[in-house]
Amino acid sequence: MNLNATSQLLARNESELTGKVLFANPEDTYARELSSLADVYVWNQSKTQYDALIQVGFDESKLLFSEQWDAHLGSDFDHVIIYQPKAKELLSYLLAVTLPHLKEGGQVWLVGDNKSGVKSATKYLEASLDEVGKVDSAKHCLLYQGYKRRPAEPFVLEKWVTTWSLEVAGQSLVLCSLPGVFGHKKLDKGTELLLEQLSQHRFMSDVKNARLLDFGCGDGIIALWLYHKTGAPITALDDSALAIKATQLTFAANQASQALTVIASNGLKEVKGRFNYVITNPPFHSGINTDYSIAEHFFMGVKDYLTLNGELFVVANDFLRYAPLLDAALGSHTRLLRDKGFAIYHGRQPKKK
Repeated sequence: MNLNATSQLLARNESELTGKVLFANPEDTYARELSSLADVYVWNQSKTQYDALIQVGFDESKLLFSEQWDAHLGSDFDHVIIYQPKAKELLSYLLAVTLPHLKEGGQVWLVGDNKSGVKSATKYLEASLDEVGKVDSAKHCLLYQGYKRRPAEPFVLEKWVTTWSLEVAGQSLVLCSLPGVFGHKKLDKGTELLLEQLSQHRFMSDVKNARLLDFGCGDGIIALWLYHKTGAPITALDDSALAIKATQLTFAANQASQALTVIASNGLKEVKGRFNYVITNPPFHSGINTDYSIAEHFFMGVKDYLTLNGELFVVANDFLRYAPLLDAALGSHTRLLRDKGFAIYHGRQPKKK
């Protein structure tokens, strides 16, 4: 089984990972291997990684996809293993969620690629742990360890929700976000340009009865804007449990929960039916690395989810080579805008010949 370099580093030290172990946001299926040596539980915030563990036969009763850990599944852990996230604030969040479920004297293990910022992450560990230090290093990865010697505060999700108001493309919106969600605490320039472009678009006359999909919903800004613009019910999709929760909170803050359907999905796998409009600011990173595969798989499959003459809107950094992918998927496309380092593309489901 292929493991990331981070998990290979953990595996070198697995003789110490005995008893009851909780993984937070694992990057591969190493937890399945360790489960033959310890009592392992996994908290996933990625639907992709959740699905991967199910596929290799991990015990579903010890596996959770959610924005926070559920103590009913397990508590009093001897070890918590955290993979260094791209967003530093997310590391603080992961610690805040998991530490109440760690035994006194239990250990937190933090592993990450050097490029992930793990070298400077010890200050986050030291804020709530003791005897923090480096355990091992290999293949440009580092492994740190700290002990829980102090009581941990109970986790309260509401303390981690950021709420703010903004004006964008003619609308006043209230947004809610959580650490690690794309666009956290700020309006992404690409999203702003996309919404300004959509504000000029002529939607179908009976758009209130249309089906709209926001692929990669983040904090829900695009989905909410579309709902206010069209009055149509919105389906919002993301791989991240944190993004799904943020979008739900955003719609609730705008008294629009009745209009929202959320889908946790690795790409389009969990999507049913076809949509008149699909709108996306697709992710192009997996962790710290550029990864075209998410967008490539999306473009390859999106035609199967568009109605006849259904429309696709995409915003992306203009250095990303999406044009040939769009042409391969839909036969042709139009670049609506290129500005400030971004490009906005439009395509239609072609009529069958």
